[in-house]
Amino acid sequence: MAETRRQAIHRLLREGPVTAFDLSRLAHVPVKSELADLEHVIRSLKGKERLVVRAAECLSCGFAFKERTRVTTPSRCTEFRGESIQDPEFAIEEGE
Repeated sequence: MAETRRQAIHRLLREGPVTAFDLSRLAHVPVKSELADLEHVIRSLKGKERLVVRAAECLSCGFAFKERTRVTTPSRCTEFRGESIQDPEFAIEEGE
């Protein structure tokens, strides 16, 4: 039986850090659709799995969006007002 798109996202997240754009490209679907699937996979984590996030970061000043809970990339830096933002990366790790 072929895996669903959400199962594929879960597998890719377990393999290592990926951005929402990477997931979209690998699944050949629009980023907006991928974001909804990513949010669902994150909400459905169970047991010893935990989400690890490398926060989005301003490439101009280095400000990290550590408090951000959304999976989307911010449009502007809140400190520098720059628009060069590195996408957040997500991964699933086994945890206690």
